[in-house]
Amino acid sequence: SKDQMPTKHKDVADCLEALFKRLDVAKLAPETILKSEAQREHYESILMFAFRKLQAARYHHRRVDELLDLQRKELTRLQKTSKPKGQGLEAATATVRISRSADELTFELCAFFAAIRSGIDFLARASAQHIKGVQAESITTLLGLINDGKTGPLLKVIAQNAEWLLSLRDYRDYLVHRLVIQATSGGQVLWKHGKAVTTPYPIVVPSKTPTNVPDTRRARAFDEPESRFNVATSEAFITDANGKKHMVKHTVEMEPADGYIRIEDLMKRELAAFEHFFVRVVEVLTKLDFAPTPIEKGSSKAPA
Repeated sequence: SKDQMPTKHKDVADCLEALFKRLDVAKLAPETILKSEAQREHYESILMFAFRKLQAARYHHRRVDELLDLQRKELTRLQKTSKPKGQGLEAATATVRISRSADELTFELCAFFAAIRSGIDFLARASAQHIKGVQAESITTLLGLINDGKTGPLLKVIAQNAEWLLSLRDYRDYLVHRLVIQATSGGQVLWKHGKAVTTPYPIVVPSKTPTNVPDTRRARAFDEPESRFNVATSEAFITDANGKKHMVKHTVEMEPADGYIRIEDLMKRELAAFEHFFVRVVEVLTKLDFAPTPIEKGSSKAPA
């Protein structure tokens, strides 16, 4: 039945378009919070600034995917040139590895988190225009109201997402103020019995806000990229009529170790959370229809 159909993911642009159509026909004060045509334009501009930051985050996510694709292509070229040559070497085992700093991906991650944090602050500025007596330049002001036991239609959405908002803030602040995440790109080509297995190193970062890591020559010298991922190998052989073994399958899999996550998965997770939050805020703004909302006393507080 129709009721059992899965709900289609709401698009941020579609939600904004619906809000802006209402904005175009909204009356000025005292019927709404819009005191002038200039404020009407300012209101729309703030939300568009937030949307531009979402677009920037999407760009940085795509850029990381492009860099990862370049890594895979480089390993494919390495496989073609690394096969052991010479008599009897087709049965030899050979491993060829390439490894380098993945700083360019860390830079993209930093810009990604900065864009999302900025977008959230613009949403907070738009939301604050509906709350009497409140001026906010960032989400911190509205989280403070929630900590003081205040609630309201917009504050409820922020309270429901407070844990994510605070964890994103901490991760973003670490990157912006320290930018010490050791990430390594590269991979290996393993030859066995004439068969090659090409495995890119997963570029992994801490799954939660990193602990403090010194950015020193000593720390970099003793850093071991392999400690950040787990390696699993498997082999399968058959034996022919003459008793000779032949390898028919050989796999090497690398996955993030505990406490780490692939950089592309982290960005996908955070981007989806931001888009969900963006949609929820715009939905409430649309329902308010540019009316002010009073601050009420609530019982829940945002996590510290």
